[in-house]
Amino acid sequence: MVKVIPAQFVTFTLPGQMLVTVAESSGSGMLWKFMAASDVYTVVSGCVEVLGGVLLIFRRTVLLGALVSMVALIQVCVLNLAYGVPVVLVPLVMLAMALAVSAPWWRRLVDVMFREVDSARRVPVRLVADRRIRLGGTVIHLVGVLLIAGAIGATALRTHHEYTARNSAWDGVWAVTAFDGGGVPWAQVAIDDRPASTRLVLRRGPDLLKRDVTIDRTPPVLRAAGIVLAVEQNEPDTLCLAGSFDGQRVHVRLQRMPVLVRSGEFR
Repeated sequence: MVKVIPAQFVTFTLPGQMLVTVAESSGSGMLWKFMAASDVYTVVSGCVEVLGGVLLIFRRTVLLGALVSMVALIQVCVLNLAYGVPVVLVPLVMLAMALAVSAPWWRRLVDVMFREVDSARRVPVRLVADRRIRLGGTVIHLVGVLLIAGAIGATALRTHHEYTARNSAWDGVWAVTAFDGGGVPWAQVAIDDRPASTRLVLRRGPDLLKRDVTIDRTPPVLRAAGIVLAVEQNEPDTLCLAGSFDGQRVHVRLQRMPVLVRSGEFR
């Protein structure tokens, strides 16, 4: 559900993450950014995973659910192993479970797909003879799935909102057009002004500095340890920061930079 509602990778859509270069990113970081760059791909992959789990609930669709889950989990395992994501054991165990669930059908699948031989219908093994008990078990399964999916979905919705809702027009990535002050000149600035993150990230020479800040609205000021920067914004795409940064007086003019530019060309 954290992919159906794209919340798993949403932290990598913050402005501060945009200043991290490819050379500074780990393999897992690159994979997370790849997923975060496309909500459509994330949602589709999440729907496939959820579909496999739902199909496993019903006796008539157990095999289809196991096969769908195997496809989804193979992709997850390959990506995690190839990009060095430190979460490998869980998807491997789930893949082994999908293989175990589908094992009774392997011979029939080989007959149909490779030997071109008709496969006899598999006679289901009924552990419980009473139809009402079986129906009650199915209902319990469905209610459990709905409760778990609802709880995870609600958490994912809240997380997605907290990381995507902008509290002000300051939120974004900015290019430094003029720098006046001591120390190494600034090149780029990112301001996270969202419910889940209030952070100032700036590239100063080869260094990337990250500071959690407190944002005062009236008057508009960014505050942190060693930082007091007054904010002035006369136009939507320009910003001015003036004040003290690590003991140095600075005055910085900024121009908004476009992020996540997507091509509309179709080939």
